[in-house]
Parts: sequence; structure tokens; C-alpha cells
Amino acid sequence: MSDDEVCGGADGIDATARDDFGVEGVAALDAEATSALAALEARLAQKDFIMEPDAIDDVKRYVASGGAPSTAIELLSENYRGYAAMTSLAVHWLRVTAPPKRGANTSPIKVNAALEGRGGAGVTTHTPTGGILTSAAGGSARRVGAGVAQRGDARAEDAPFDELYFLETLVRERFDANKADAVSTQRPVWLDALFKSERGRALLFSLAESNPNCALISLAIQYAWQRGMRHEVRALGPAAAAYFSIFHELLADHIKGIVEAQGDDVRQANMEERVKSMCCQSIGTYVFGQLMLLSLGQDDSETAPVSRTLATRLSEELEAAAARVHGAATVRRLAPWLAASAADATAKYATADLLSSRPVGNAEVGEKVRDTGALAAGDLKKLLDLYVSADDEKKPSVAPLNHPDVLYNLIAEAFKWTVDSKASRSRDECFELIALAVSDESTSADAVKEALRAAVSTVESAKRGESPEKSQMEKAFAVPSAAAGLITAARSALTNESYHRIVQVGNSNEIFLQLLGDIARKHVALQGTVLEALSAIIQCCGRTHGDDLIHPLLDLGCDLVAAGHVIPTLTLACASWSSFLEAPKLRYFANEVLEIAAPPYGRDFAVSMIRLLERSNSRKKMSVVIDEFVEEVRLKRREFSPPLSLSEVNSLDLLSR
Repeated sequence: MSDDEVCGGADGIDATARDDFGVEGVAALDAEATSALAALEARLAQKDFIMEPDAIDDVKRYVASGGAPSTAIELLSENYRGYAAMTSLAVHWLRVTAPPKRGANTSPIKVNAALEGRGGAGVTTHTPTGGILTSAAGGSARRVGAGVAQRGDARAEDAPFDELYFLETLVRERFDANKADAVSTQRPVWLDALFKSERGRALLFSLAESNPNCALISLAIQYAWQRGMRHEVRALGPAAAAYFSIFHELLADHIKGIVEAQGDDVRQANMEERVKSMCCQSIGTYVFGQLMLLSLGQDDSETAPVSRTLATRLSEELEAAAARVHGAATVRRLAPWLAASAADATAKYATADLLSSRPVGNAEVGEKVRDTGALAAGDLKKLLDLYVSADDEKKPSVAPLNHPDVLYNLIAEAFKWTVDSKASRSRDECFELIALAVSDESTSADAVKEALRAAVSTVESAKRGESPEKSQMEKAFAVPSAAAGLITAARSALTNESYHRIVQVGNSNEIFLQLLGDIARKHVALQGTVLEALSAIIQCCGRTHGDDLIHPLLDLGCDLVAAGHVIPTLTLACASWSSFLEAPKLRYFANEVLEIAAPPYGRDFAVSMIRLLERSNSRKKMSVVIDEFVEEVRLKRREFSPPLSLSEVNSLDLLSR
């Protein structure tokens, strides 16, 4: 039977139909049929059309419309290119030729074996569509090439190295939120399939943080949340903050996790960073986060002390993080909304005015340290009047004064460097406010002010190059805020050029640095402040002063290490000091630290010291202590968990040459 007999073709309309429609009607039907056939033929002639999911439906329509089956077969076969098979084969080649992931402790023999054997003595054969069948000895063949590859090489436990892996990479490189939003409004059929795919959702979620306003990603997040896949949305963290119905539950989960993670420092730190990142997405999320922490701080359960301490600390860190994102002025203007009373709100407005030119939180802002310029005398008086002159019923609580930024700036104002001991006109007002903020049942406000005055007396003795009276020093050391004043005075002096022009400055340097060392040993909580002051002094004097000042500064760094402030000191030495100190001075510091430390060395200490030695251009035989450290770490490096990175091992090898 011919093709025309099977399908009818253009002549398949019988005579009766011709009589009914007439010549013009038949011509119109013929033209329509011809146009439909041409459109179907154009689709069948597309490259690799036979691989399309709806290809068989188009073939049926083509034949039903009068097309010849042989023509359909010819169009499909002639235009088959095998792009899918080529892609599978190319992915297989990449998998075979790419070197295995090599860690610091990977043996070269294992690497070569992985490159040559790729997992055993299996025999591979190609399937007709380009996949790979791997036949292992004594096992059944398995298809590799589409989906998640089950391969036997050294990289099998890493990310799936298949066609979709490269498609995901391409999408991440070229993703356009505007084009994606246009697709999401049309809701094509494949979009639901993408949402149902775990890897599809993971791909969209990975783009969420860099595309916070993308409607397509929003639909994917809502799809997962509404269908119970909340663990995926929780992993998003900050990207989910745009949806309040999701955000408030996530925030509650994270804060609960922080409370439960007490003792697990790594997990707790990770969750705290997520909370801060989520809450800083907008002003609304920041205020809600602070309100939740305020509620946690009012907990009266058995775990109340832990909850209150956590809430206070996290609230302060969140405020500093939000200030970096939204600006210090904005954050301070929001503070009165979170006040416990109207009087506290008024006090917070006053502190916002007082600190309007100062940064929030972290002492370092870009290349500069905290501004130590004068606070406005009028703002100081206005704040003090709220506590001294107002009626008892209208007086605010000490909470606005007890904020770390307020205390820091009040102490900085009271103890800043001046040539004339009477030049700080606002010192008395600052002392009154500091005493109100830190006094409690064990230490009265008068005792605090007496300790602050003892600190001033100690500073004045140091300015003259005279040893302070022991009784005055002990009185100042007994109150942390007075000890913080001594730290501020030392930093303010040693970073001031007019101070270094004084004749007896050598004796003063020794006394100030001795005070800082004593405070670091006595007050663990102030070790970070001492380190901050030390770094500020090194930044100011590192390249302009000689060993008579730099070596005592580095010895103070060693005192901090000996007092237990190890990793922060070494980290800052690598990150900051190396920009202001010459390599021999860094080697001097590293050598002195290793004189204090002893094996076995922890991983964090070893990594920090390797980086410091690398910055100091240290080499073998420059120092016996350093050589012993390098050899000890080389021998024990396989015992570290997690293992040293490849770059750290390479640095270790370089130090041993």
C-alpha cells in the first residue's frame, strides 16, 4: 500500500466533499492542510527533535494530517545529531581526565593510581545513546552519564559530576533575574518540574542571596516551605528574610539553636552569624530581631541567667552588624523604639545625639580606629541632667548608659591624652555617668569614682615618667572601668605625636606598657581591649620608631599570649601588624611566642604561626626555636583535624628549606 493510500494526502477528500464545499472550499482546505504539514515538517527537521519529550505526538499529528510516515522517519533520522550522547561522553572524558581532589595528606601514589585506574579493574562500554556502562568484576553493569554518577574514582563523594553539574554552573554564571521573572509569570510546564527537583531547588536557592528580589526564586522558596521542605529553607538563612511568615519562624529556630549549642563554640558561632545576617537584611528584620532578643532577655525561667546574658551580647553584636550595613545614625535612631520605658527612650535619644559622630561596635572602621575627638559638652550635660536633675519617677534606668558604645566613648573622653592635666573639662561629667552605669550592689558609685580618680593619678605619674603609687594602681585595677581608662590613656598617649616629643617619653613608654601588661594578666575580659590598643599603637609607630619602642610593644603581645589571649593575638599579628612592621621584627615576635609555647601544638596555633612565619620571611637555620616548631608540625600534621590545607603544607615545606 502506498503512502497516499495510507494517509489520503491532498487527494483524500472524496468527490462528495468536493461537491459540498465547492472548488474554493476545497482549495482553502488544501492550503490549510499544506500549511499544517509544512509547520510539522519544520519541527521534525529540527536538530535532535527525536529526543524531545513530545516528539511522538508530533509524528502522529503529521501522519494524521496526511504526511508520509517515511518522510517523518527520514526527517527525524537525518537531523539526529546526538547532542545528548555527545554531552554524556564529554562529561565522562572530563571525569576521567580531571585529577582527583588532592588534600594535604594525599599520597602521590594514590593520585597516580586514581588517574590510571579510576576505581578498579572494571570494563567500560558505550551504550548507543552515549552513556557509559561499567561492568565490575563479579558485579552487574550500571549506567553512568545521566543523573548522579555512581563512579568509583577518588572524587565520587564530591558534588555530582554529571551533565546537570555543568548546566548548574552555566546557570550560576549567566542567571538574569529579570528574564527569570518573565518566565515565572508565564508558569511554563517545566517550572513545576524544576520546583519538584531537589537539585533544581538547590540551584535556585544558591542564587537567592545574590538575587534577593527575584520572583522565580521567591516562588521556589514558598513552594518548598508550603510543602514541608522547611529544612531546605532553613539552610538559606538570610535569603529567607524577605518573607516574614518564614523569617520569624527561622529566627526563633536559630535563637533556640544558639541556646542549645552552649559549649559547642563552632556551631554557636555559625548560628549567631546567620542570625545577624538574617536580621540585617532590612530595617524591619533588624527591629523584629531586637524585639525577640529583648523578649528573651526578660526570661524568668530556670535558664534565665544564661538567656539574659546571651540576649544582651547578641543584641549588641547585632547592633554593630546593622550599623555597618545601614549606618550608625540609623541604628541609634531606632534604639528608642526598643526602650523599656519612655524615660529610657529619652535617654537613648540623648546618647544617640552624644555619639552621633562615632561608629558603632567594632573598634576598626576601614583603615581607622575609633574616633577619639571631643564629645559635645552640651550633649554630655543634657544626658547627665536626665539622671541627676530629673524627678526620681522620671529618671531613666542605667540601661542606656550601660551600653558598650556609650561606656567606651565616655571613658575615651575622660582619659584622652592632654599635655595639661586640667585640660579635660568634661572629665567630671564623664565620671558621674560612668559611675552610674557600672555601680551595683558590690561596688557603689562613690567607689567607682574614687577608682577612676586613682586611674587619673596613675596616668599623671606615668606622664611624668614616674612610677605610680602602688595603692593608686591597685585601687584602679580593682574596678574594670577604671582599668579600661588606663588602657585608653596609654593608647591615646602612644598614638599622639605630641606625646612622643616629650623629653622623658622613654620612661613613660615603659610605665604605660607595664600597666597594659598588668591589666592583661589581671582582667581576662579586658585582654581584647589591650590587644586593640596595642594594634593601634603599632599602626601609628611601627614604621616611624626604633627598636626601643617596637620591641617592648612586641613583648606586650607576648604577655597577651602568655595570659591566654593566643589565637586573637597571632591572627591580628598576621592580618595587621605585618603591614606596619619589618620582617625581622615579626620574626622576633614569632620567636618570643615559641619560647613561651610548647608542643604538642593545636591546629589553630600551628596554622596561625605558619602564616606569621611566612609573613616574616622566615627560613631554616634562622632560629633554633622556629626550626623545632616547623619540624614538630611537619611530623604531627596528619594528626590535625581538620587536616592542614595544601597551601599550608606548602608553606610548611618552604619554612623547612
